[in-house]
Amino acid sequence: MKQLYIIAAGLLLTLAMSCKKDNSTYADHPLPPVVVSGLKDSVTIFTRRDTLKMNPVVENESNYDFYWTAYSTNFVQGNLPKADTLSNAKILNYPVVLAPGSYYLVFNVKDKKTGVIKLINLNLFVATVNMNGWYLLKDNAGKTDFDFIYKDGRIDNWISFNNGGKNLDGNAVKAIFTPSFKMTITSTDLFNTLTVLSEKDAAIYRIDNGKMVRSFDDMFFSKPATRKLQNAFQSMASNNIGLINDNKAYSMTKGALFTDLPSTYKVSAIAAVGAMDIGFDENSKSVFCFNGSSFAALGSNGNDLKNMNASVLWLSGYAGQRSIALGLFRMQSGQGLLVKLNVQYGYLAGFTSPLIMAKDTLPATHGLMNASAIGGNYDADYIYYANGNKIYLTDVATTQEILQETLPAGETVTCIQHIKYPQPTAGIPVTTDYLAIASYANGRYKIWLHKISSTGTIDALTKPNFEGDGRVSNVTYVEQGLGSRVF
Repeated sequence: MKQLYIIAAGLLLTLAMSCKKDNSTYADHPLPPVVVSGLKDSVTIFTRRDTLKMNPVVENESNYDFYWTAYSTNFVQGNLPKADTLSNAKILNYPVVLAPGSYYLVFNVKDKKTGVIKLINLNLFVATVNMNGWYLLKDNAGKTDFDFIYKDGRIDNWISFNNGGKNLDGNAVKAIFTPSFKMTITSTDLFNTLTVLSEKDAAIYRIDNGKMVRSFDDMFFSKPATRKLQNAFQSMASNNIGLINDNKAYSMTKGALFTDLPSTYKVSAIAAVGAMDIGFDENSKSVFCFNGSSFAALGSNGNDLKNMNASVLWLSGYAGQRSIALGLFRMQSGQGLLVKLNVQYGYLAGFTSPLIMAKDTLPATHGLMNASAIGGNYDADYIYYANGNKIYLTDVATTQEILQETLPAGETVTCIQHIKYPQPTAGIPVTTDYLAIASYANGRYKIWLHKISSTGTIDALTKPNFEGDGRVSNVTYVEQGLGSRVF
C-alpha cells in the first residue's frame, strides 16, 4: 500500500511514482499522520460480475472526509487519465463495471481542517474470463478459431462466440500475442490483442472482450491482391508487428496500418525474432534481417548464411535475456545445417562477431531433417521434433537423437512449443513452464503439457491436459491479459 499527501488534483501524476516515505508538509508545519489499516496492496476482480468491497479502519475517523477513485494505468506518458469516482464514503461497495485492465485504486482521505488529501494507492486488476488461460488456435471444417480454456471452464470457438458467429475462413496458420495495441497513432487507449492468421484471412482481436478490431480488409495501407497468409511475429521493438503474405513482408507501427516492405527479397514464410527479426530470401538463399520498415543484409560476419544453395526448414528466436536463435537448413546435397546465432543488435548489424556461435552438419537421415513438427526450448539449445507419433530431443552440441515420448497410435503431431511465461527477465518469476505438444486424430485434438527437466527431457503423461474438436496449430498462454511468446 502506497501513501502520499497532495494539495491539488494537478499533482495526481504522483500516482505512478508515489513512495512509502511521507515527507509532506502544509504551511511549513508537519501534517498529522493518517493511520489507515485493513487494506490489501493489490486486488483482482471480475468486471460485470463482482462487487468491490472495502471497509478500512481509520484512526480519528471523524477528522476526515473520504472518497474512492480509480485511475487506469493504461495511458501514454504525459496524458493523465481521468479518474472514475467509485464512492463518496469510507466504505466501498462498488458493483464493478470498469473496463478490463490495470488501475490504481485510490482511497482519498481528506483532512477537514486543512483540506489536504492523503492518497492511499492499491493496485487493482479488473479482469474478464478472457484474461487468464490457454488459447488454442485450431481449424475445423475449413474455419479458424480458438478454443479458450480457463480455470473454471472453456469457451469453444472463442472468436465466433465473441463476434456474432463469424470466425476466419481457411485453415489456421498462427496466432501471436500483440501487446499495447491502439487504433490511432495518437490514441492513449492501449489494449492487448491476439493477431490471428488463417491461410485465407487475418484479424486482430482484443483479449479483454474478444472483439475484432482489425480485419484483413482494414489492416493494410494498400491491401494485398492475394490472400496467402504465412506468418506473423511480434518484434522485440514492441511497437512493431511483422507479417508475411504471399512471400512479401509487411510491417505495422501500432496505431497505423501494415505497410509493404521493399520488393528486395522473396520472403520465406519462416522467420524468427531477435534484436532485429530474421528472415530468409528464397531467391538468393540468404539470411537477412527485418529492420522495422526496411530490410538489412547481414554483414561480413554472416557470409556463411548468404547464397547458401539451401532451403530453410525452421527458425526460432529466443529474445530477451538469452538473445540467440537457432536455424535449420536443407542443403542441396540433402544434408542439414544446424546453426546457432547471436541475435543481439551488434551481431546482426555486422559490427560484432561471431554472429554464428555454433554450426553442425546433419546427415539426411537424421530425424530432424524429416520432422513433421519442430519446437525449441527458451532455456537451452534443445530442439524437440516429431516423427510420426514419436517425440525426440536433440541439441546443437551433440545432435544425438533421444526418444522422449510415444503418443497413442494414429496421433499426428501438429505443434510443439515451449510455453514460458513471462518471458524471463531479471527479478520476475516464471509462473508457467511447459513443453506443449498438440496432436490430432479422427477430427479431434489433444494438448499435452509436459514439464521440462534441466537437461531438457520431458516428463511422461498418462493423458492429455485438453481435448477438443479440430486441429491445433498454435498455443498461447495468457495471464492477467498478458500472453506468451512463441518458442
